[in-house]
Amino acid sequence: MNEIRVTCKTADSLPYGDITPFQGKLKKRTDEMLGKLCRSIIKHGWSFPEFIWKSENMNYCLDGHGRLAAVPMLEKMGYSIPPLPVVFVEAKDESEAKELLLKLNSQFGIIDVEGFREFINGLEMEWGDLALPSGELFEFPDILPDEGKHRSLAERFIIPPLSVFRVASGYWQDRKKAWLSLGIKSERGRNDGMLKNMAALEKKIRGSNLPSESIFDPVLCEIMYRWFCPAGGQILDPFAGGSVRGIIAGSLNYDYTGIDLRQEQVLANYEQIEIVKDKKPVWICGDSRNMDTSLPSGFEADFIFSCPPYANLEVYSKQPEDLSNMDYPEFRAAYGDIIKKACARLKEDSFACFVVGEARSKIGTYYGLVPDTVKAFEEAGVHFYNEMILVTQIAAKALTVAEGFVKSRKIGKIHQNILVFVKGDPIKAAAKCKIDRQELIDAISGEEKAEAEEVTA
Repeated sequence: MNEIRVTCKTADSLPYGDITPFQGKLKKRTDEMLGKLCRSIIKHGWSFPEFIWKSENMNYCLDGHGRLAAVPMLEKMGYSIPPLPVVFVEAKDESEAKELLLKLNSQFGIIDVEGFREFINGLEMEWGDLALPSGELFEFPDILPDEGKHRSLAERFIIPPLSVFRVASGYWQDRKKAWLSLGIKSERGRNDGMLKNMAALEKKIRGSNLPSESIFDPVLCEIMYRWFCPAGGQILDPFAGGSVRGIIAGSLNYDYTGIDLRQEQVLANYEQIEIVKDKKPVWICGDSRNMDTSLPSGFEADFIFSCPPYANLEVYSKQPEDLSNMDYPEFRAAYGDIIKKACARLKEDSFACFVVGEARSKIGTYYGLVPDTVKAFEEAGVHFYNEMILVTQIAAKALTVAEGFVKSRKIGKIHQNILVFVKGDPIKAAAKCKIDRQELIDAISGEEKAEAEEVTA
């Protein structure tokens, strides 16, 4: 019989049978998980001590339950277990011991993606046997070698495919921070006075900070790519704006071509291109109304994804051809022309998605940008297929809504419309974006559970 090696040194040791588990049903481990632990122990030996709280001649395990749970499986595999290295931890009573156990399992901080890549450079190990707490590491599918074999549910769907996206949720915000930790500065190239003033107002009233630029949400970007673009597909963005959509595309191994009118914005985007390791995004400086000549003659997109100007809600430049400078009838005509030309470059049986929001005219009425977007796609032969609502954080809107509502009954708008269209057969388009049915069912079940807990909290 082979004996498991002990590969760490401690002053004390205990026979396996003298150690009593203390965590109860706090954690569950499948046979698959225990099998991975066994492989690790066989390869590396017993490389970490058991943390033990001694009380009334009982040796309670505070840390190392997984390795203890793997012992019976190791014995069935023909391995003998030597006295295990232990470190004794002091606790005045059971309550304090439980608190220490929880602290041993708590996590502070997130794994920095770039730092992790640097750390694992040249490292060879069984990545499938690695399970970092809470799955933060697995938010980026290109970060681990051989990632195709180890994709988690969160990687595949991010959130369940339901019609309301809640940006303020903790998970969404954590994922957003992880993306931004790559160094994305999508606000570069922008000079938006309205948002800067709002940020200053928030700082004055609440002492907190708001971003001074309107930055496209990287999590939304990731979701739309995964749901509606074939793996490795070509994305066309006729209103490119900042860098975020291109950087997320390249980081997820999609090809991306964005068109933006302003040279300073395109240059600012290219300053961040080194964030993307492999598939570099392409930004073209020009008017999207001329994309039939600015794009290569054989260019075809697998997915159109963009966020157009919300009429004149934000003015991006003083250039007369900038849609945000136009009155609404002129805007609508130019907007429809761009959508038509983009759709002409979209492959048959493919999806398109625009993130849009309403804007008000000088007299306070909505222009109707959402229905006009639907109409423009329909006129281009690309049909309205899905609508989702992106519920944004209240933040600055809460500071201004009271006066407007009292005076004119204008509601504070804290959502955007995510409009999805399909060219050709939606079944064939969906088949290009392969998703496992059972994983999808599991994702929806998880959302139902979270919502029920939220209601009863």
